[in-house]
This record gives sequence, C-alpha cells and structure tokens, in this order.
Amino acid sequence: MAKYEFDDGNPKSIEEYAKQLLGKSFYDVIGWKIERDCNQVAAEQVDSYANKHRKGGLGNLLENVYFNYKSNSDPHADFVKAGVELKVTPYEKNKKGELRAGERLVLTMISYNSPVEEDFFKSHLWEKCRLLLLVYYLRDKALKSNLMYSIDYVTLFTPPAKDLEIIRQDYRKIIE
Repeated sequence: MAKYEFDDGNPKSIEEYAKQLLGKSFYDVIGWKIERDCNQVAAEQVDSYANKHRKGGLGNLLENVYFNYKSNSDPHADFVKAGVELKVTPYEKNKKGELRAGERLVLTMISYNSPVEEDFFKSHLWEKCRLLLLVYYLRDKALKSNLMYSIDYVTLFTPPAKDLEIIRQDYRKIIE
C-alpha cells in the first residue's frame, strides 16, 4: 500500500505520505500493517477501531497503524517537529446526494486544571490549529463496518484570516 517513510519534521512530506491513503479503506490500512510488519493486528484492537460508537476510533487507527505513533491527549500538535495536527473526520451524503459534514471537528479541549494562556498565538489551541492535516472519509451507514469507509480527501489546511478572526474571538470569550 505505502512506503513507510516520511519526514516527521516536514509538513509536505507528511501530507504526501497521507495522500497514499486516498481511495483506500480503513481495512486496507490494517491489511497494509499486517503486510508491512509481518504480524497480525490483535482482533480486540480491530474491534476497538471498528466500534461505530467510539468517537475518534478511525483517527486513532491512522495514528497508531498508519503513522506509527501512539494516540494521546497531549496539548501539542501530533507531529510536533512539523507543527502539524492530524484530524480525521467524516462527511456524509444526504438523501438528495448533497455533501455535508458528518460531525463537528473539535480542535482541542480546554484544561480546567491549569491556567489558560491569554495570548491566542501562544496557546495550545493555536499550536494545534495553525496547520492541520485533514483526512476526510465517506461515512456510509449502509456499510456493515466503519472499517469499510473510503478515505477520499487529504490536505494540509490553515484557517483563512476570516475564520481565524472568528476563532480568536471565540477563544477570547471562552477565556473570559
């Protein structure tokens, strides 16, 4: 499926590696790991990723299996050296065939146990949202397993100035 090589300090290298996912299913990713590592993925691990009620399970699968790093709740970007945050999110087609977001995209959580950085551009939110690697998959509830969902879009994304201003205003409201 993919060559297991990318420069974790180079956003473009990470994006090019991720683009090898296009047109693949999450089953393909698991199969590729088995082929690459010459071992089996534990059935309970596959079941955990396949749980349709587990929010973030498919993102965890890509983190653990494809990008080979352990999922965490660290406030830093997923690819720290490159400053890139991975976001895996669904889109859906409605009955009219129109595309829509499958769910809200959560950028980060705010800690209630430690002081919040007042300066947006010094905050962990900015670290996580200034450069996102967006991976979109088609959520088709008619399919037997969510591991059958197709990965259809991969891109690096920085919020445009208009959206960034809204995010900054929201951040200000939240910390106040």
